[in-house]
Amino acid sequence: MNNLITFNEFTKLLKANPNTVKSWKRRGDLPPEIFFKIGGTLYVLEDKFNDWITKQQAKIGA
Repeated sequence: MNNLITFNEFTKLLKANPNTVKSWKRRGDLPPEIFFKIGGTLYVLEDKFNDWITKQQAKIGA
């Protein structure tokens, strides 16, 4: 089950400025499949983000 969090909650979780996270999103540094909008509000699927992090760690052998 995907945990739905708001974009603002996501930026607080990352301890990053919202504009920085938007730049990462725009540049493709974060996978687009973790984001979606309902109305004008941007949300993040936390489980998909965590899965992506796990895959990235496996790639670098962490």
